[in-house]
Amino acid sequence: MATVTRASATAGRRDAILRAALQCFTERGYGATTMAQVGRRSGASIGSMYHHFGGKEQLAAALYVEGMHDYQRGAAAALAQSPGAEGGVRALVRHHVAWVVEDPRRARFLLGSRPAEVAEATAGPLRGMNRAFFRAVRAWLDPHVESGRIRGLPFEVHYAVLLGPSQELARLWLAGRTDTDPESAAEHLARAAWNAVKGDAP
Repeated sequence: MATVTRASATAGRRDAILRAALQCFTERGYGATTMAQVGRRSGASIGSMYHHFGGKEQLAAALYVEGMHDYQRGAAAALAQSPGAEGGVRALVRHHVAWVVEDPRRARFLLGSRPAEVAEATAGPLRGMNRAFFRAVRAWLDPHVESGRIRGLPFEVHYAVLLGPSQELARLWLAGRTDTDPESAAEHLARAAWNAVKGDAP
């Protein structure tokens, strides 16, 4: 029981540090944030933060990788639960919009530019995650392309057409440059994505 309690406390402390780091990075910017500020916000000691993450770039990298993993897991589940071509396309767009609206601070951090040292720290973990995620997307997409239900396009074009408009609206909303709530536009975006990629097969 003591081991379980200790492990839970450790996980809780790590989560608190990540939450505090996200708040600091999105309020102050990565460059202006110090580990001491994250420590004060989270209630964790400097020693505890370095024990869990090693440094500021590793902390930012963990935040980015875990956020991206959450996004990809949800997107893959949306496709897996919607085997039909149109249903899957619409579910993917709705997932993207819902993920942004659920936690705007996290979305702002992930959709912003990464400093070079953070990008370098995330490169290894993201490579494996992306490979698995895109394999799952292709496993769903390829049969629909082969059947003619979805138009045959380069994979990168499929991605841009399906999620580009949602991504752009999300960026505008997160930056405070539009009052249009992405969720209010989700069905329009989902319909537009389907119309852009639907093939000739019934």
